[in-house]
Amino acid sequence: MSNRQIHWFEAKQLDRVTNFSTEIEVVKAAIRAGVPMTYYCTFKERKVYFGLDGHIRYLGRFKNRYLKSIEFQLLVVIRNLKLVVSGSNHVIIVNQDLVNHVLPALFINKLFRKGNKFVIDIRTTPTNPDSFQADMKRFHRSFKKAVKYFDGLSFITPFMEKYLMKDYHTKKPTVHWSSGVDIELFDPKRYPKSETDRPFIIFYHGGISESRGNLHLIKACERLVSKGYRIELVQIGICVDSSIPNYISDQKIHTWCKLLPAIPLGEIPQIVSEIDLPVLPFPDFLAWRVSSPIKLMEYLAMGKKVLAPRIEAFTDVFIDRPDLIFYFESGNANQIDELSDKIAEIIDADLLKKVDQQACIDFVSSTYTWDKQANHLIDFCTQL
Repeated sequence: MSNRQIHWFEAKQLDRVTNFSTEIEVVKAAIRAGVPMTYYCTFKERKVYFGLDGHIRYLGRFKNRYLKSIEFQLLVVIRNLKLVVSGSNHVIIVNQDLVNHVLPALFINKLFRKGNKFVIDIRTTPTNPDSFQADMKRFHRSFKKAVKYFDGLSFITPFMEKYLMKDYHTKKPTVHWSSGVDIELFDPKRYPKSETDRPFIIFYHGGISESRGNLHLIKACERLVSKGYRIELVQIGICVDSSIPNYISDQKIHTWCKLLPAIPLGEIPQIVSEIDLPVLPFPDFLAWRVSSPIKLMEYLAMGKKVLAPRIEAFTDVFIDRPDLIFYFESGNANQIDELSDKIAEIIDADLLKKVDQQACIDFVSSTYTWDKQANHLIDFCTQL
């Protein structure tokens, strides 16, 4: 095993993240593997360490949002310069927002022939459909510098690499590591399901926005209710579009349409155990096609079969096991009808009774635990 030390920088407010597993579970996996790893980030309101004191470092002290942003960016530059000057066996990982901030350290590293390595890790592309083209131009202004100067490239999915690299020509090493799941936390045996009489519960948790299809899901369920289906829709997370709660209020559908704020990750498994059908209602938009939703892995670990769009983020996962997912066609002109029809089909044909829950659990446990996914990145870094 190489004795390289991994230093991972993200322009992210870790205390604001709905699901922080990507960060903390990777650090835990590195610790279990005996690889020194430190994760650097900023914060919104408070510094939370998740039991990883010494491995998570918040850069900055200011609480004013503007001063905090400036301070964080300066400290990223300074910290990387210190790392390069102090040693030759560091692997420095940054996301696309911090490429320019590490270039001074990178050039000093090359000038003095230090052995430190630089990796860009891309977990997401811009996600706003209205500004996507302009945002992607800005994205590539940073990304092309990483392709030119960095030592390695990391992507969340093979499809993301294919899409982003189509106009670049490089032989630099790459790695893929997708979202994973904590199978000890998301263990259905720990969360018995109650047997009370209740409606059929449709569920979503994560970021809530029109661009993620959440309003379409509400309207699809509204059509089912109008047809007499006894259902309840529960959506949990940070809602960024006021149009969604406004629609619920205007239509007076709050009795069956629940929009709830984000809750601690530890409370999610019990809720998932109680629901019937998890839905990921993403439209056919490139940012979702190249992604790897954590929620998919969590639902599978709980033995739940998901309704999701037929896009690469899902089809590439279930190439050999299409029986473990329900698909809807997100490219159809009327996604509301498509979602409504698919949910109705699942209910009418009682398809959930035919789900092999253990097969769902075994599938994700064999490939998509955080240890397995994080080790792709850790092995890549230690062998650069």
